[in-house]
Order: sequence, then structure tokens, then C-alpha cells
Amino acid sequence: MSTNLYAETVAVEQLDANVEKISVLGSRVSSRTATESAVPVDIISAESLSRGGFTELGQSLQASVPSFNFSRTQVSDGSDLFRPATLRGLQPDQTLVLINGKRRHNQAIFGLNGTVGAGAAGTDMNAIPLIALKDVQVLRDGAAAQYGSDAIAGVINLSLKDTTGETSGYLQGGTTGEGDGDNYSVGLNTGFDLGDDGGFINLSLEYRDDDGTNRAQPDIGGSSTIASGTLSDDVRWGQGNAASEFQSVFYNAMMPVGDVELYSFGGYSNRTALGNGFWRNFNEASKNIAQVYPDGFLPRIYNETQDISVAAGVRGDINDDWQFDVSGVYGQNRYDFDSRNSINASYAAEYLYNNPSASDADIAANSGPTSGYSGGFRFDQTTLNADINGFVDIGWDEPLYVAFGTEYRSENYEIVAGELASYSCGMSNADSAFPSVMDPDVYAGCGFQAYPGLRPDAAGKADRNSYAFYLDLETQLTDVWSLGTAARFEDFSDAGSDLVWKVSSRYEVTDDFAFRGAVSTGFRAPSLQQSAYTAYTTNLGPGGVLSDSFTATAGSAFPSALGVESLELESSENLSLGFVFNATEDISVTLDAYKVKIKDRITLGSLLTAEDVAFSPEAVAALNATGADQANYFSNSVNSTTQGLDLIVTYRTEMFEGDFNATLAGNLNETEIDSVNAAEGIPEDVALDDLQRSFLTDGQPKERATLTFDYNKNDWRGMIRANYFGETNVTYFGNDHIGLPDELSPTGSFLPTSIVEAAVLVDINIEYQFTESLSFSAGINNIFDITPDELGANESLDFITNQAFKYPVRALPYGFDGRTYTAKVNFNF
Repeated sequence: MSTNLYAETVAVEQLDANVEKISVLGSRVSSRTATESAVPVDIISAESLSRGGFTELGQSLQASVPSFNFSRTQVSDGSDLFRPATLRGLQPDQTLVLINGKRRHNQAIFGLNGTVGAGAAGTDMNAIPLIALKDVQVLRDGAAAQYGSDAIAGVINLSLKDTTGETSGYLQGGTTGEGDGDNYSVGLNTGFDLGDDGGFINLSLEYRDDDGTNRAQPDIGGSSTIASGTLSDDVRWGQGNAASEFQSVFYNAMMPVGDVELYSFGGYSNRTALGNGFWRNFNEASKNIAQVYPDGFLPRIYNETQDISVAAGVRGDINDDWQFDVSGVYGQNRYDFDSRNSINASYAAEYLYNNPSASDADIAANSGPTSGYSGGFRFDQTTLNADINGFVDIGWDEPLYVAFGTEYRSENYEIVAGELASYSCGMSNADSAFPSVMDPDVYAGCGFQAYPGLRPDAAGKADRNSYAFYLDLETQLTDVWSLGTAARFEDFSDAGSDLVWKVSSRYEVTDDFAFRGAVSTGFRAPSLQQSAYTAYTTNLGPGGVLSDSFTATAGSAFPSALGVESLELESSENLSLGFVFNATEDISVTLDAYKVKIKDRITLGSLLTAEDVAFSPEAVAALNATGADQANYFSNSVNSTTQGLDLIVTYRTEMFEGDFNATLAGNLNETEIDSVNAAEGIPEDVALDDLQRSFLTDGQPKERATLTFDYNKNDWRGMIRANYFGETNVTYFGNDHIGLPDELSPTGSFLPTSIVEAAVLVDINIEYQFTESLSFSAGINNIFDITPDELGANESLDFITNQAFKYPVRALPYGFDGRTYTAKVNFNF
């Protein structure tokens, strides 16, 4: 089979037969190929995904599909374990993910602290092991009318392996050019026949271990023995990828029983990561207890997520023309936080308040725990489907293909409170704060530092259900012109209903050139994670000061005072137009333009202080009632337009008695805010300020491209890939966010925003096949050691971290680890 990553650009006759006949996304006609689709579909083989030394699915897709982004984020709570996976610059929850064509559940948590995809609970792409995948299909077009809520940007379908009679696996190790980040992973896949009629079970195991990285530097924060302004002897802060561990097991099975097939698939995964917050300086009275941490401390956040999924169904023929498929899918994601190397400063403060003559030893002994459970989140989803598809002879050369069906979905969401010490004000859990141990004029902070625990009044459960009906029609109007239509009605118990539609078409001008396009409407229902979420966290306030923050539930007192009573459905209009051109037997070109207009887009607003909402006494009172310094909430705040171009050019030929393939894939993408939805009398910057606006419009690269050269001769195979990432520019951690006086800057002023420069990263990989059963590969990713520009003295993040942070920490499309090395052994028998 061609090694080209983009099957849609390969002429049909050059595709391997088993790929040519799979049912691709965007069409329910079982004989339709990717090249015949009316919308762009990428089919990426498992072999392509595993090349380049990547062990995570998200990274592999980013290297293969330029319109897919997988931003890196550090020091942002749960983002240590999951990263926002986005398509066409939209939100993580605006892309629908399927496994074997069935809806995958979302994760229980979302990014909070000023991140790409903040407030959007997408699908955890890294919960699925690479070793279990046969291929990945990426539909780059709106498809809510075909697949339901969330499919505004597109659909990603993960196909599990179904091989039998063969065991394959790998062992891989790697490190960075800085000598940290040592990692290794192992994977094993095997399959067995079930009976003599084509039944099978395929099993996959995968384990990954990563020591993490740290690019922080010595800081000038001072300690009990080093004056402030003097560099520390050691690196005390943390800035890098968290140390992590991953275990997973997946299965895929099918058994013919009489005239039908019983099938099932699913998996379990567990991941942990040890991240960190900002360093707490030794002299921060509200945050530290000097009797416990005389030189300050780095609070750690231990993240753990567990993911379970299982699907089962029955499919078969009704007659020669019609088939049915009835299935049920259950998925669950749970996410838990433990605080480590932290402290609740109010414990010691309360003890000293009640025992004013206490000694240092007494204070230390009564300062409370330095670690404990801070809380967690649970989400589960049950989806039931009944689908029928077939065709009707309408007297034309081609029949009318028909698919219709129904879906029922039930969802549950839960917030689990942390232990008392994680959130309380003092051991007695008082209603007011206590003067700090270090300075009686400063109140001690309540709850663990870095990740204050989820309080019992934030804990709770929510549930909902939905049902849907859909109809799909597709036919060939002539030998060269195909037309497809789809309609779907869906109703949510908590958010209302919508009827959406899609029309797609493809016209062949010649055997080698065809136009294709689609127009559709779509929708996305607010997730339970958005409508039911509430929590206390620690965020940056004015002047770079860490402050207690509160996220209010939709419809509660604070957002209601600002005109937001509930969350409504998002709605979208999608338009795409492109062409497929086989210029020669060796060169193929596809170009697709798209435009996505989204109305009532849901965002997580910026944190608002009492000063920000002083125009509303009701909002001020509601904020004060929470006990937090600042609060935010979800709302349907934005109407936006995203438009862009996808280009894919492939070239295949024989060269020096070997096979040479080249692929150029590029994406241009831009999002603009059309208008802001603010209630009457509410300023627009309360509904959507520059901080959130910058993530929506400039938090992801507007230009992405990959250029891949692949050469295969005899037992040798080599690959060179260049990845281009456009610039990102966000307000978060810029001085428009932090608000430091310019006189504090050695240069006389601070930069208003945080910029990550455009860059080209080059990867190389060489593989040698020793025997039919054993091969070895080695690679260098980012061979030229490209990183974002280092922070300068005129950047707020450099100032508030006491020069500890070396690089930006938000909107990082390519991270800052620099050069990495990998070595891998593949085997099969």
C-alpha cells in the first residue's frame, strides 16, 4: 500500500483493496472510497501514526493532519494529563470522536487557567493506545446532521485492529537533548480466531513511563539564607512536562451467530502525572508557614485519570438490500487531584490565634497535613443506537442509498469534594479567615496551595438525556455527479432541541479532476461539565498576585446578576468547496476551502473582581457571598466565523530502485469574533474580555504545514518531516493581563501580550528490517533544537516568576522540550 498519509489524495487504483472498500466518514454508503467522498477525509494508517517516535495519539495526529492542533500547556492544573485536541482552530468539544464508528465519551474535566480550549471538555485522545489502532479517519467538515451534537468542526473515527494469527509489539525509549525527559514504552497486540466463520478477538496492551522535563532556571525570589534579588543555588520552580505513567488494555471482537454478527470492543486506561504550581516564596505570609517551609516550597499536583469503555451490538442483513445495526456503548471518565508538598496556611494561623504564645515547634506540629485529596470529577455516558441502511431502486443507473436510525443518550456528571484540609479555613472550618503566622496584618489563605480542594458546597451530581432521529439519502444523479442529503432532529432534556441538515455533492469534470462541496447546519449542546461545573481554584489576579477564584454554576446568583440565566445550544452554518486533481499518475492535489459560522458559542469567561462588576450591586453581593476574590462563569457569549484552506499535494515515484513518496499538507485558518452576546446594561468586556478573545482568535496557529519525504528500499526505510507552526499571541501572562507598572521593568515597559514565534521543526527517522519478524528504528525529533524565544526582562511572566521561567507557558503549539531522541524495536510473530 502507498505510504502516503493522506488516502484521500491517492488515486483509487493505487490504494490497497482493503482500504479502498472501507466505509468512510461523511457517507453511509459502504462501497464509497475516500477519494469519492464529497467532503475531505484523511485516512492515516497505524504504521504512519507510530512513526516519528511519538507514543501519544494526539502528537501523532498533529504531525499528520495540519488542521489538527495539540497545544502544550504547563502549570495549569489538570492540563498536566490532558491536552486540548482541536480541529480547524475550534474548541476541543466541537469535534466528535468515534471508535469503530460509535460515539466516544468526553473527559470529565476541562482546562481552566487561561488555556487553549478553556472550558471545553473534549475527548481525551491520549487515553487510547496507539498499538490498538488499525487506522484513523479524519472528516474535515461539519457533520452534526449525520453524527449528532459536537460535530461542528469535524469527526475523528478511530478504527481498532481486527487481525488474528499474529502477535506484534514494540519497545521504545527516548530522552531529550537536555538529558531529562527519559521515557520508555512497550506495546503488545495479538489476535485469535473465534470459530471457523471469521470471528475474532484482538487484544492490545500498552505501557508508557515518562520522567518529565524541567526548563525552569534559578530564581531571585530569595530564601531564609539568600537575599531577595540574588540567584538561588538550585532550580526551585518547575516548568515542563509532568512526570507521567500510562497503562491500558483494549479489545475488539466479533462472532458470527447464525445470520447475524455479535460484536464488542472497549478498553481501560489509567494515567497519572505529577505537576506543579508556582513556587511559594518563603516570605509570602498568606501562603507559607515558615516553621514548615523556611525557604518556601513548590506545591505539587498529583493527577490521576481512569477511563473505561465498552460497546456491544448485533448487526446483520434484513434481506439482500437492507442491513441493520443495534448497539449500546458505555463510557466513563474519572479525574482525581491530590495535593502534595503543599500546606493550608490557615491551620497554623488558627492554632496561633488560639495559642498566641505557641513556639515555632508547636506551630509546625499543628500546621496540618502537607498533602491530601483535593477532589475529583466523574462523567459517564450511555449511548443506544438502532441503524438501518440499504438502497431503493429508483429506475436510474444507481439506486438511492438510504440510511435512517435513532439514538438515545444518557449522561451523568459528578463533582467529588476534597478532604477537609484541602479547602477549609482553619482546622475548625471557620466562616472567616485568620491572621497569618508570619504577619498579623495579612490573612492566611484557606485550602491547599496550588489546587485548593473542592468544597462540599461545590460537590454534587447532574444528569440528562437526549434522543435523536436521522435520515441520510445519497445517489448518483449521473455517472459523474453524486448528491447526498442528511437531516437530524435531536432533543436534550436540559438544553432544548434542534433540527439540522446537510447537502453534499461531487462532480467529476474528467476522470482526474472533480469538484466537491457541502453546505450544512449544525449544533452543539452545552455539556454537563459546562452547565453543572463549580469549583474554587487559585489563579493570577491583578498585579500577578495569586488569588482564590470561583467558577459559578450556570443560572446561579453571580451569572444571573449579569444576565446569564442558563446555557443554550450552539448553532453553526458550514460551507466547504474544493477539488481533487490527479495531475499525473504520480502527483495528486486536493484543495478545500471552508467557512464555519457559530452562533451562541459557549465560553468560560475571565475572572471578574468586585471592581469589574461594580456597576451591578447584585453581582458584587453574589461574588462576596462566594468568599472568593474573583469569579467567572459559562455563557453563550460569542458569535464567530472561522474560515480557511486545506491543501494536500502528494508525489509518488520509483527512485534508485526504491519507492519515494513526498507529501505537502498545509492549513490556513482564521477565527474572527462577529459579535458579543451581552445582556442589556452589561458591558461587552464582562461577557468576553480581551483575555478570552485572544485565545479564540490567536491562541492556535493560523498557518500549519508539514512536508514529508519517505523513502523505502529493500530493508531500509527513511523519513524526513518538516513541521511548520505559525505564531500564537495571547493576552494571558502578558502585561495586559498582569497589569504591572512599567517602572518595574528594567526596559521601562512590559510587553502587552505573550507571543510564541513561528517555527519549523524537522524530524528524521531511519528504520532497518533485520528479518520478517524484527526491525529497529531510530529518530531525532526537532533535530535543530528549536524552542520558543526565551523570556526577556520586558515580559511580565519573567518578573512574576522571579526570572525562573525560561519560556512562555500558554498557547504552545510545539512545546519547549527541544531536541529529542528515540530508539524503537518492532517485532511480530
